[in-house]
Amino acid sequence: MNNQTFQQNTQSERVLAAICYLSIFFAPLIVPIVVWIFASKPTSSHAAKSLVYHIITYLGPIFLIISAAMSGALLNQSSTTVTVISITIVIILLLLTIWYTIKNVYRGVMVLISEDAFFRP
Repeated sequence: MNNQTFQQNTQSERVLAAICYLSIFFAPLIVPIVVWIFASKPTSSHAAKSLVYHIITYLGPIFLIISAAMSGALLNQSSTTVTVISITIVIILLLLTIWYTIKNVYRGVMVLISEDAFFRP
């Protein structure tokens, strides 16, 4: 394989890895799973990592809704400690969801612009 073919393959693999991270906005679980199954090593590693980030990002709102519902039910009671703990859990889950969404976008952009970020998932 000559150098130009290798560079084209590497570039297309980098774009595919970036799409895995950025697919959080359009196909969060499907794209990383398909790429993880069918792609070669550096790209499949990025797909697996992005899949974990997507799961964390989308489990956060589910637990957030559950925690908010529980805190709403607990607000009817007079226990201040339980209310503070449930509101703290809601805030932590919201921050984790925001953090992993930003991390997905950051990793997607870094894979595109940095060759070092692609070869070290």
